Amino acid sequence: MAEKTILVCDVCGEPADQTVTLRIDRRRLLKDYCSTHFSELMNGTRRPAPTRSRGARAPNARAKPGPTRSARRARTRKATTGDVIAEARKLRDQGMSYRQIGAALMERGMRPARAKAWNPTVIGRMFKPSAA
Repeated sequence: MAEKTILVCDVCGEPADQTVTLRIDRRRLLKDYCSTHFSELMNGTRRPAPTRSRGARAPNARAKPGPTRSARRARTRKATTGDVIAEARKLRDQGMSYRQIGAALMERGMRPARAKAWNPTVIGRMFKPSAA
């Protein structure tokens, strides 16, 4: 013997056309509606605001839209890795320390990819044979 499930409107008992999911706090509730009650429910509704990712900040209304972080980095980092290594080798041949090389690279607009300033340890690694 086969069974058949018939959904009925939770308001009037007519056959249901739509099932609606309601989210209240952390609870998820389901409610079935016939076409009449569903149209009443949809009357006066609006779309929710776009969601943001967890780490995103709300946009500041006063702030002028500017270049993105990656665009700013690309603009300040004009040289390729090979150019940076070649320039660092020239400075090392002049007798500069790793700290002095880092300061000189920053003055010339050659910025590291993921840091605010050059680290002497990173500069030292540039001179290892595996970096060439």
